[in-house]
Parts: sequence; structure tokens; C-alpha cells
Amino acid sequence: MIRHPLIGVSPNAFPAEDRRFYKNKPLEYGDASIATAVRAAGGLPLMLYRAGTEGAEALAAQADAMVARVDGLVLTGGADISPGTYGEEALDPAWRGDPDRDRWEMALYRAAVAHQRPVLGVCRGAQLINVAEGGSLWQDLATLRDGSKVHRSQELYDSLSHDVAVEAGTELEALFGDDSHHVNSVHHQGLKAVAPSLRVIAHSPDGVPEAVVREGEPWVLGVQWHPEWMQDRPAQRRIFERLVELAQSSAQR
Repeated sequence: MIRHPLIGVSPNAFPAEDRRFYKNKPLEYGDASIATAVRAAGGLPLMLYRAGTEGAEALAAQADAMVARVDGLVLTGGADISPGTYGEEALDPAWRGDPDRDRWEMALYRAAVAHQRPVLGVCRGAQLINVAEGGSLWQDLATLRDGSKVHRSQELYDSLSHDVAVEAGTELEALFGDDSHHVNSVHHQGLKAVAPSLRVIAHSPDGVPEAVVREGEPWVLGVQWHPEWMQDRPAQRRIFERLVELAQSSAQR
């Protein structure tokens, strides 16, 4: 019997609010598109619920226990990375992000690296990888980075798109193959100081990093777009297929 690799998926969150359903209850949830993409690639998605607001040592222990039971990890999109996570103050209250989620995903990421589990970071997830490795972010590309084009539109949402220039000879170039290099764009933050352990392998036309890989093991790929929303495109399916392929190898160790 074939064992499908378990792919841990980090959750998004809603705080407790006076809503109609789950009134005043905190919610953790995932975009079904991620689960669909993982399953289509041959993996089994498993949401890794946040451990709460415990201290760093307890978070690390719980993340380690969870990651030890999965074969790969997807760090998903969602709320901004809190500027405090990379040593800055929020320049706008709207950019304060979700520091509790940051702490949990940082613990998951570090556990994945320690356990040699392959990691895919999507949008926020790519930014989280950079911050976890010691990099920083532009809090808002449109207002803070000279020459930036529009990377997020409330009206266009995931129909806003642009081409990416992929570095020749990289695995990402092989994954794209002859497919279009056109990707969606749903982010207002972006990689600023890129961590020394990471290599930028794709840029948008205005020079914003769009994909990074980590040097050495395990396999870590961060993409600034949402491949799970473009599963009609072979290149975007192959990103998840590669994650699951490597997770299968991890499961067989």
C-alpha cells in the first residue's frame, strides 16, 4: 500500500469577534485551494493548529512534535508579518500583522529545517522564510520602495498579475519549463534585505524578489505569488508536485 506523504499546512486565523457564527470564538482556518493542490500532487494535507501564546520554549517543543510527524510543510499566505518580528516598528497601524502567528510559523519553520523536511512558502510564507533566516521586509512596497509597481489591488485581487524573470539554470526554471511566467500578485509587502542563507531566483519587472531558495538542505522554496490559485497551469502544479516528491523521500528515511 502506497503511503501518501503528510504535508503540514500552517493555518490562518480570525480573532474572537462578535460574528454571527462562532460568536466570540477564535478561529483557525485554511484556504481549501492549498489542500486541493497538495492532494492533487499526491500528498495528504494536515493543518497544524497554533499552539497558543505560550513562551518560545513551549512553542518550539510543540512545533517540533508536530513537524516530526509530517513529511513536508507549507507556510501559507494571509496577514502581514509583524514588523516587530524583524526588529522594526509598524509605520501604519494597518501593518501591525499577526505576531502570534509569526511566532508559531517561525517555530514550525525552524523545526522543519532541523528535521530536514521540505518547505514551500506561499506569499506571506516566502516572507516568513526570509525573516526566519534573518532578512527583513518592505512594510509597504507602494509607499516605501522607489520604483515599485502595483503588487496588490483590492478591486482586482488575484486577477492582478505580472511576469516573473526566473534565473536560468535553477530548479524553478525547470519547473516552469515552457509554461507562462505570468503569476498573480496579491501582496503589498516584499523582501527587503534578503537573508544571507537565501538566494533570489526570480524577480518581478520592477526588481522585487519573487522567489527564493535556501542554500543547502532541506529543500526550501518561497514564492511571492499564490500557485494554489493557478492549478490550471502546469508550472504551478509542478511546484506542489516537487514538494510532495521530496516529502515522499523524507517519509521513506
